Amino acid sequence: MKTITAIILFALLTLSCTSNNTKIINSSHTIALSSKKSKAGIKNQLKSWAIRDIQKDTIPGISLLRAAEELLTDKKGTDVIVAVIDMPIKIDHKALKNNIWTNTNEIADNHIDDDQNGYIDDIHGWNFMGNSKNENIIFMHYEYTRFLAAEKRGIPLKPELASQLPRAQKVYNDRMQYAEENLLGVKKMDSFYYSTKNTLSSLFLDKIIIDSKLDSLSLSNPELKEAIELHRTYLDENVDDSYVNNKMLMAKERIDIQLNLDYNDRAIIGDDANNLNDRDYGNNNVSHNTEILTHGTKMAGVIVSTFEEKSLHNVMKHIKIMPLPISGLGGENDKDMALAIRYAADNGADIINISSGKYFSLHEDWVHDAIKYAASKDVLIVGSSGNLGINLDAEPKYRYPNDNSPVGHTEISNNFMRIGTSNYVLDSTFVHPATNYGKTEVDIFAPGEEIYTTTSTKNEEYAYGSGTSEAAAIVSKSAAILKSYYPKLKAHEVKDILLQTGVQYNIEVSMKDSLDNSISIPFNKLSKSGSVVNIYNALVLAETMTKNSSN
Repeated sequence: MKTITAIILFALLTLSCTSNNTKIINSSHTIALSSKKSKAGIKNQLKSWAIRDIQKDTIPGISLLRAAEELLTDKKGTDVIVAVIDMPIKIDHKALKNNIWTNTNEIADNHIDDDQNGYIDDIHGWNFMGNSKNENIIFMHYEYTRFLAAEKRGIPLKPELASQLPRAQKVYNDRMQYAEENLLGVKKMDSFYYSTKNTLSSLFLDKIIIDSKLDSLSLSNPELKEAIELHRTYLDENVDDSYVNNKMLMAKERIDIQLNLDYNDRAIIGDDANNLNDRDYGNNNVSHNTEILTHGTKMAGVIVSTFEEKSLHNVMKHIKIMPLPISGLGGENDKDMALAIRYAADNGADIINISSGKYFSLHEDWVHDAIKYAASKDVLIVGSSGNLGINLDAEPKYRYPNDNSPVGHTEISNNFMRIGTSNYVLDSTFVHPATNYGKTEVDIFAPGEEIYTTTSTKNEEYAYGSGTSEAAAIVSKSAAILKSYYPKLKAHEVKDILLQTGVQYNIEVSMKDSLDNSISIPFNKLSKSGSVVNIYNALVLAETMTKNSSN
């Protein structure tokens, strides 16, 4: 029978027991593929699959529940700050509000920079997307739009950037074609939705549709059957005025702003985007426009969530989220990214989560300098590998931010991790084909498919999300827990421990090659570690290292 084996790197096999007889999850455990869990098979555990254990649950999560029960019950954690460089975060969400970082050196709303860090009233972080009048960006250029806009305005590009203009133009053209087709589709949806709503609401007093009376209306008015069916479909899919209006807004602004070479997407901010020293911008509103800018709230939820497991409350309470919004709908600006990394490093962050990225970069040097600065401040940076299903080893320069020197592809620091996405199904779909991968460029994989988390849309407080964004947040969560219980660990040690203690799965997965052909690749060839992050094993190794260093 074909089998799948959970394997720990050989160097750890000597640590199979500690003084209290704690065992790591190692190659002694073999699971038949016939016992794999499908979505139906884990329906009662789907919300928490990412934190479950391959041995106890036959679910390839990060073993956090097992770690809490077996390793952390008698230990005390310390607070750890995770900066989330992303979209704004709904900091008053009931599942997040107790985990939001507070700058205790700043007095709220006194319009004074009390801690003299350069940011006035930054009680919960800093928003790099607005101005002092609390005017904030929702839509921004894609980075390839910035490339082409710079060329159009006659701004000289460095030779290595100018050489990417043909690639930028191709991506731009493809996106514009999609945008125009999408706008037509959204206009049709808008027409159908409001036509259905107006038709049915006209039959009720106060024009409020009463769902319980629709069946009788359908019987007496057969011509209404189609409209009633559409209305019920909208209800099932949570489609309402807000949803339709937001879709229309996004479709229009994709053309009018994100792809508009003549639009100044920094007009609200009022700075010079090509001058890193022009830093007097932004505001302290880290929660603006979260109904449409939902990604940051989702990532914060993944990082601090107990996944409805009460046994994790004492563990997760120590993680504090520092919101640093730089992302709207479009592409992050390198200047904002660099300054946000520096803000996090200067204001006590232990870990920076960057669940975003792009495939062009106008000022990569600014971000590299910021990454090295964070390393000097002992801050770990966790980034997502991206969702194009490509081998980043083949085009390592085309995923930003990264920690690779433009020359020689050598790492500029030892504090940066890049994460791919794994699934709960132990077959060829264990890795989603959309995740980027690379034996050199991607460090490790983590659960990232159907992750239950917080959201900030009008009709939902929680939702499932999938992608390398979620996977990166799971690793930030793991790193934060490790740092909480072993606070003396340096950033590079946290990284090394996580890479050394991942669980390998001896399985072939289905991916795409550069020509979009389906190929089969051993899972352990997809990343540097060839494994899925495992916090149980990481805690065991951290405990052993701590004891050895004290002897």
